[in-house]
Amino acid sequence: MAKNTDVIIVGGGVIGCSIAYQLAKQGMSATVLERGQFGSGASGATAGVIGPLWHVDPNHKAVFDLGMRSLELFPELASELAEAGVNPEFQHRGILKVAFNQAQVDELKQNLTWQSELGLGVRWLEAPEIRGLEPEVGDGLLGGVFSPREGCISGQRLVDALVHAAAGLGAVFLEETEVIGLETSGNRVVGVQTLTDFYQCGHTVLAAGPWTGVPGRWLSQALPISPIKGQRILLRKPGFLPTCPVRSFEGYVVPQADGSLLVAATREEGVFDVRITASAIRQLMATAIALFPALEDASFVGARAGVRPGSPDGIPIMGPLPEWEGISMACGHDHVGVMLSPGSAELVARYIFTGDPRPLEPFSISRFSR
Repeated sequence: MAKNTDVIIVGGGVIGCSIAYQLAKQGMSATVLERGQFGSGASGATAGVIGPLWHVDPNHKAVFDLGMRSLELFPELASELAEAGVNPEFQHRGILKVAFNQAQVDELKQNLTWQSELGLGVRWLEAPEIRGLEPEVGDGLLGGVFSPREGCISGQRLVDALVHAAAGLGAVFLEETEVIGLETSGNRVVGVQTLTDFYQCGHTVLAAGPWTGVPGRWLSQALPISPIKGQRILLRKPGFLPTCPVRSFEGYVVPQADGSLLVAATREEGVFDVRITASAIRQLMATAIALFPALEDASFVGARAGVRPGSPDGIPIMGPLPEWEGISMACGHDHVGVMLSPGSAELVARYIFTGDPRPLEPFSISRFSR
């Protein structure tokens, strides 16, 4: 017998779980089907940096607006989720990006010309000011930019909090439940098939990360999502914890709520595995020690890898699939999935609720066939 729900979401990463939470808040029944565990992919392996001023192209208005909207939403979202029972460990302490040569100084100051016009308090700090905040920064520091309104969050805790809060509102979450196909009637998707059950629904959202782009997995239409592997490590040094995420031009050191330090991240395009490699650990250790030499004797806590979903132009793909009804995508966020998740979920949930795709047009898959 078919199981019925308003919306099926294929994929239990931060995007899928965020959409489920937004739909549940609007009173719609949503079921999230995850092939592994919730947050077991890139969402749980992320650095969790919420820094659209550094990671979102200001020349692409729709994407930049999405980043700024997400930045605006995070404080209230984190508060809602904590009140529901799981703290996502949101830290609203700013981000510091530092420069160690003149070319880096020039790039930071060039970006500062537009960043300072946003009313977010972004400002240049000379090296002595930075050392007043972070005295352990490495030799050769020339200065940096501090963005006080940005911050970080635990990707895994965010996913866990979304699942807990949405389930409390009636959403259904199923792990170890792989979707093996879509059920169609004419040009309409009417449900999904797992290994054991058929789920009938009014709308299906493909939010399966890099698995969304596996050829022939869903429909005859090619979905241009490619895998991008990323690795990060976790260190611990008693008595040492930066006040906020600190970014060099090589990577991040991000303080965690438990006192550990997350160092991120590598990038391997076209790689679809989650092996931890010695070369990645060496690269990330070098990044950490160059930024904070005191970390040379830090304890190595562990490492994690995830595969991000990339798109051909680096912009998320969200909205309905052309020539099909009852199905949409929410994928291709690459390394900014956590960062853009609140705004992305807001847009996709609003589309499902109203049927109006216009706000999602800048992210439509149709842009690749124009």
